[in-house]
Amino acid sequence: MIALPKYIQELTPYKPGQSVAEIQRLYGIENVVKLASNENPLGSSPKAIAAVHEWAEKSFVYPDGGMELRERLARKFNLQQENIICHSGSDALIHLALRTFLDEGDNLVSSHGTFIGFQVAAKLHGYCTYYVPQTADYRFNIEALAAAITPKTKILYLANVNNPTGTFFSKEEYLWLMERVPENVLVIMDEAYNEYSKFMYPEFLDSLEFTFQNVLTLRTFSKVYGLAGLRVGYGIASKEIIEPMLRTKLPFDPNTLGQYAAIAALEDEDFLERTVKLNADGINLFNREFRRIGLKFPNSAGNFVMVDCDTVEKAQELYMGLLKRGFITRPLGGFSLPHCIRISTGTMEQNYAFVAAIEDAAKEIF
Repeated sequence: MIALPKYIQELTPYKPGQSVAEIQRLYGIENVVKLASNENPLGSSPKAIAAVHEWAEKSFVYPDGGMELRERLARKFNLQQENIICHSGSDALIHLALRTFLDEGDNLVSSHGTFIGFQVAAKLHGYCTYYVPQTADYRFNIEALAAAITPKTKILYLANVNNPTGTFFSKEEYLWLMERVPENVLVIMDEAYNEYSKFMYPEFLDSLEFTFQNVLTLRTFSKVYGLAGLRVGYGIASKEIIEPMLRTKLPFDPNTLGQYAAIAALEDEDFLERTVKLNADGINLFNREFRRIGLKFPNSAGNFVMVDCDTVEKAQELYMGLLKRGFITRPLGGFSLPHCIRISTGTMEQNYAFVAAIEDAAKEIF
């Protein structure tokens, strides 16, 4: 048998959320709504779908490594192409950054209860990672993160909005932290939900407003643009960060259909506006009704809300109770928050139906 490194032996495979078809089969429920994966309830941009059809005939040609998308994003953000890298999802860029910059003896710093994709990437590469406890209201503890940085720290990972808690930090907190982060530490700013956040909070932190040379900002087409199945994400940073990442990236990622769907989605302002408006309405409904029901949850600036059930047992009961009522949510054991579940926003019809379901299920548990 081929021996595995210890950190690979200890790695738990990522477990995706249950599918609609699986729940229909298990429980005999015809109408099942998936509110588990932070997907866009409006689907994909019609312009993006049209681009997929157009470019499908050219699938025999190798991709150009995201070159055209990089050019389009450079125009959007008034940057140079050398400041942008594209890949098969922003989580792939997390793996790429770790693979590119970490060396033997380096460590990473982040927050407890942050994005599972980062946790998996950190463990996969076998490096020591320090997870700072969150605040009592599930926010990143900015002062503790600064204090956790040592001379051996190479990467600081920050998710704003944080998935799965939905919490965020301010411009003032970010600038305070960056004053204390050494210039030789790479700061990964994961802003997968940026478009949702800026619509709900116009003064929301956008790391691209600042010119720190050691910051890599990550964005994705999986969320607001509704292209999760096509796997396209991008990173923006100084040339000194992007250039070595381009050297270590697989040359043909992202794929052709994903690239041209993403370019088309950037042109579909109507779809973007409808998406962020629908989400804001859904978050406002959840906030109002969850408080009325008596549920405990932190304020979210994403397209999901995390409910704190106090115990692992109650979280599992609520998750199962919602399943039996036709709603798939996300239990958060894999995120190191086993006493919580995460609920994505859906269409308003789905959101109202979900509120009725969780109120009914909660009566049996809390």
